[in-house]
Amino acid sequence: MAGKVFIAILAVFLLLGAFTSPILAGIKTWRTVDTTENFIVSTGAAVTTANVTLGSDLFQDDESNVIEVSSSITESPVATSYTAATNVLLISALTANESRTLTINYYAESDNEVMQAAGPFLPVLVIGGLLAIIFIGTFVMKKGR
Repeated sequence: MAGKVFIAILAVFLLLGAFTSPILAGIKTWRTVDTTENFIVSTGAAVTTANVTLGSDLFQDDESNVIEVSSSITESPVATSYTAATNVLLISALTANESRTLTINYYAESDNEVMQAAGPFLPVLVIGGLLAIIFIGTFVMKKGR
């Protein structure tokens, strides 16, 4: 019995250590749409921020899901905050008193109704299902001899 417990624990650690990140990345790919939008933005004197309204909801309402913000002029814009109620993304580190085109690439929430309903539970279902398979294979299934 101790051998089975050791094998089950080892299998769980190998599963979680090696495959959790790829599994979660795959689930994120299922739940999102890689979206790119362009915005013409002007800043006034001493103004280095601007708000843009995204056409789709930002995945998990988190500005870390903004893949890239680039500008048509030499500057390094950064997405700093997001307001979910209005889809407004605040862009900082802009050059004052300039006009530019900002290109924003981000992960948008999928419009697929199944993904919207099941998406939040997919990590638990996938990883839990794999753990259940390990448990069943280790403790329930009898070896054919």
